[in-house]
Amino acid sequence: MTEPETRQLRVVIADDDAFTLSLVSGGLEAKGFAVTAATSVAQALEAVRAVDPHAVVSDLNFGTVETGSELLQQVAEEFPWVGLVVLTSHRSPELAVANPEKIPPGAVYLVKSQLGRIDDLAEAVHRAISGQTDDDGLFDDERPDDGVPTVTAAQADVLRMLAEGASTRALAEARGTTVRAVETMLNRLFVALGLDTGENANPRVAAVTMWQRGGIRVR
Repeated sequence: MTEPETRQLRVVIADDDAFTLSLVSGGLEAKGFAVTAATSVAQALEAVRAVDPHAVVSDLNFGTVETGSELLQQVAEEFPWVGLVVLTSHRSPELAVANPEKIPPGAVYLVKSQLGRIDDLAEAVHRAISGQTDDDGLFDDERPDDGVPTVTAAQADVLRMLAEGASTRALAEARGTTVRAVETMLNRLFVALGLDTGENANPRVAAVTMWQRGGIRVR
C-alpha cells in the first residue's frame, strides 16, 4: 500500500497504559495513519462510532471489569468491516482476560514483547483491514517449543486472578473449591513455571512477575 493510501486510513488505538498508547499512536501516526487514542473500552467504542475507523488496535486487560475482548466483539458486531488487531503483553489470551472466547476469530494477534518494529504493527493493521488474517495466529499453542513455560487453561485463570491480587481464600471462593485445593493448584502452577517453592522463596511474586512480562504460554 502506498503512502498516500495509508494516509487515508483511520485507526483507533485502545490501551490503558499511557506510555504504550503514546508509543503506538506516535509510531502509527509517523507511518501516515490518522490515529484516535482511547484509554478505556467505553472511550474506544465512542471513538469508533465517531470516526468510523478502518481498524481498531486494542489491548486486552484494561484493569477493569470491561475487557478488550468485549470491545473487539462489540466492534465486530456493529462494524463488521473494521479490521481488528489485538496488541497484548501475553502470549495466550487466557492469561490476559477471563473471556478470551469473545475475541473475534478474524483478529490479528500480536504480543508486545515480540513486536520488533512499528512496521510490524503497521503491516498487521493492513492485514486486518484487508482481511488477510490467519486464524491460527490468534492462539499461540501450536508454535514450536521455544523454552517458554506452559500452563493449563485452569492454571492460567488462577494466575490471572493472582496477578489481580486475589488471596488464596478468594481464589477458592471464585473456583468453588477449598483453600487446601487451591494451595495444591498453586503449588502445581509454580512447578509448571519452574519456580522455587522452598521456604525462603516467594513463588507468588515470581509467578506474577512472569505474568507481567508475558513469559508464559497456555497449552
